[in-house]
Amino acid sequence: MVGRRVGTWLVAVVVTVALVAGGVLLARGGSDRSPAVLPALDLGATQDATAGAAREPARLDGAEPARPYDPGDAPQLWPPVDYKLKGSLPTLPDRARAWKLGDGADPGRVAALAAALGLRGQPREEPSGWTVIDGSRALTVNRLAGVPWSYGTGVLGACVARSGGGPYRPDVAVECLDPDTPVSDKPESVPGGTAAGSSGSGSASSPGNPGTGRPVPPVTVKPVAPAKPWRPVDLPSREQAERIARDLAAKAGLELDGAQVRVADAYAARLVSIAPAVGGLPTSGFAWTVSVGSKGRIQHATGYLATPEPGDVYPLIGVAEGFERLKRIPPSGPLRTEAPAIEQVPCPAAGKLPCAARPLPVRAATVTGVRLGLQLAAAVAKGNRPADVAYLLPAHLFDLDGGWTDVRPVIAVQDRYLTQRAP
Repeated sequence: MVGRRVGTWLVAVVVTVALVAGGVLLARGGSDRSPAVLPALDLGATQDATAGAAREPARLDGAEPARPYDPGDAPQLWPPVDYKLKGSLPTLPDRARAWKLGDGADPGRVAALAAALGLRGQPREEPSGWTVIDGSRALTVNRLAGVPWSYGTGVLGACVARSGGGPYRPDVAVECLDPDTPVSDKPESVPGGTAAGSSGSGSASSPGNPGTGRPVPPVTVKPVAPAKPWRPVDLPSREQAERIARDLAAKAGLELDGAQVRVADAYAARLVSIAPAVGGLPTSGFAWTVSVGSKGRIQHATGYLATPEPGDVYPLIGVAEGFERLKRIPPSGPLRTEAPAIEQVPCPAAGKLPCAARPLPVRAATVTGVRLGLQLAAAVAKGNRPADVAYLLPAHLFDLDGGWTDVRPVIAVQDRYLTQRAP
């Protein structure tokens, strides 16, 4: 009987210990786990949404906290914006996940992007990243946070030997000068009967040559009207340009489900922006841009190849607080609809230098809506080494009417999880 009681007691103790241990493990791995404090982020480079906020910054490596950024520290180059609210602010989630972006890319993904751009050859890997050069076109993938890439045409790469002594073909590549080719000492004839390199002012015996000692007649130059912007007649429509950009993104492995696509008219090209969704949320600052020109050719393109990795779930500031921070963001560019409102003549004609510029008039922008999204923010570089990690942080995306951009993000992660950048 005693043995049975002891055995029952031992079983109870084991079960209790197991439940307690399991509960601790669940608590550590569950949603109640406190998220990690983020490293110092270069928020100023990503339109810092917390600029000027009255808060106590977190300490960095035990150092004294840096003084919060004051918009008055920088000269005012653009007009201040007065943000007005249309309607009421919505209720948004109070928690959201952050995503981490490294600096490494799958070489197969780089090769797929090069193939989608129509480049011949395999990517060449270097310490700084990957490159693919095909004639005058080149793709560069940087080993930086987020793995940014860029593509362009008309890139001057290394020269190539002219094959078979044929004619020069500028559309193929920059061709090298053959050192065995003799150079003629006779000037080439040019239209008008003058030789290339001559001044065209006459021969040694002509009245127009200074060597005769006679005065040189003045040269009459007819003013030339500035050329009008040239718009290609075979420019694709907006729908065609969007289809070309989507096809490029799909072949390169970009997830298009939930992506936000916009097409702008750049006069000589169509500029297509594809902002992918990550974790079901729209992104800001993480878009691919594709310039589609004449006959549907891709002229330039940029984007990111890093695959977002899920991070911690962070508590967020309220939408009302986000709107207050939006109003404190310093201006960083001209309005979309007008030219920069900089004083044309900041100093009086008879005044002394230096003089104080007159304040710029305040412009109005209306907030028409706000959504929960993700904003790209890179970590602060360490010394001479570039940052190797970036984050997509939960942010309030404010839709604007009359502002310098259609959308302006405000990082929504609570301040206690943001490390103040060191001075």
